[in-house]
Amino acid sequence: MQSQDEGSSENRATSPTESTQPSGGGAPPSSPAVTAAAAEATPTKEPAAASPEPAKAEPAKPEPAKAESSAPRSEPKSEPARRPTDAGAPRSRRPLLTYAILGGAGGLALWAAMALLPRPPSGTAPPPPPPPKPPQVLAPLPTSARPQVDVVFVLDTTGSMSALLDGAKRKIWEIARFIAQGRPAPELRIGLVAYRDVGDEYVTRFFDLTDDLDGVYQNLTAFHAGGGGDTPEHVSKALHDAVFRTSWSSNKNALKLVYLVGDAPPHTDYNDGFNHRAIAEQARSRGIVINTVRCGSDESTRMAWLDIANRAGGEFSSVEQSGGMVETATPYDGELARLNRALTETAVPYGSADKRARVLSKAKHSLEAPAAAQAERAGWFGLMGSRGRNAAVSEGDLLDDVANKRVDLNRLEGSELPEDLQGLPATERQAALEKKNSERSAILGQINDMSAKRDAYLRSKAAAAPAKGFDGSVRATVKKQAESIGLAY
Repeated sequence: MQSQDEGSSENRATSPTESTQPSGGGAPPSSPAVTAAAAEATPTKEPAAASPEPAKAEPAKPEPAKAESSAPRSEPKSEPARRPTDAGAPRSRRPLLTYAILGGAGGLALWAAMALLPRPPSGTAPPPPPPPKPPQVLAPLPTSARPQVDVVFVLDTTGSMSALLDGAKRKIWEIARFIAQGRPAPELRIGLVAYRDVGDEYVTRFFDLTDDLDGVYQNLTAFHAGGGGDTPEHVSKALHDAVFRTSWSSNKNALKLVYLVGDAPPHTDYNDGFNHRAIAEQARSRGIVINTVRCGSDESTRMAWLDIANRAGGEFSSVEQSGGMVETATPYDGELARLNRALTETAVPYGSADKRARVLSKAKHSLEAPAAAQAERAGWFGLMGSRGRNAAVSEGDLLDDVANKRVDLNRLEGSELPEDLQGLPATERQAALEKKNSERSAILGQINDMSAKRDAYLRSKAAAAPAKGFDGSVRATVKKQAESIGLAY
């Protein structure tokens, strides 16, 4: 089927093309004919090289010429003039060899003398130009050996799922905080896939993994139930997005989980290339576990969900149509909601005007949550604070990013700072940030004290009535499956 082909094409990493490099070749050896020609050329130049010696004897030539006409006894004196013409005489090579040796020795002496001359001091060279100022880049937080937990919730958002969606919005901070409480402390990212069916407003809406939980909450609360009609939904397309579009961690010490939540089985009659069975098996080969949560009592959904979970190495569970989530009010929710607001007001958004506006919008949205959800959000940031990350919002906070070396305060342009800091001198700006950070630390301490009391209260209630809804299913499967990476709860 086409889905297997598409899934396979996405699964198969194209093997890198093997580049064939030409074999190295050296210069061809010298021809013997060339060598012999060079050797013959040398002696032909020797008489020319010896010409300086007879040139020095030229002043004495006129006198022997006169003696030759008057006295034959002077004939032997003319013999030295004929010796240079004898190219074969061995004695003519000795002066050349002597001159060569003396010339070479003189050249070496000159080179040595020049090498011993004092060199100009290095300071006379012009200094190199200063390096260009590097661009402002947000570096990732320092990597660590902490385990990674990636969770993607694949949610049916058709008309019959409104109660489940409302419960998920109330419980997302609680679920995130539970996962973050593992030992050793894990890094958590959450992604979302909403799905309906062909002919609805959309088939899928995809939000990739992120540690920006304020953004996750904002995206989740934007999901509204609608559409549907016939019982089956396009489950296969939703699973395809979750498995193949998500930026899963490549860390070997990572737990990669998908939660498929819905009340209707997959369409199997579209013939559009998406096959939920093949996708589930491919997920397992990639180390991705798919857990399925059936809402309601539809038998065809139970069979399909059980099959998907088995193929992907996950767990199947069934909850009420509403999701079965129970929200327990505590005497500490109101105070924690107040502390949550106070903490959020210490946020220092930075960057472009649009970026600062987005940070403030997400923070405001989180403050509109019910008191219990705000209490869980405050508890999340309190937990992060106890681990050394004093944050008030989950992304785009200047204090948090400077402390974690994601940004250099001195390299920010004035227009990238909040308006109340833009006109301040550097010393006053630093003092203002330190004061804000001290206020935040005090609030986080109060949050942790109050959260401990709230957690104790909730544990006493949970012992009498254990959670059996969607949130309980998530906690149970995370606790069991996290053991595979050495994570304990």
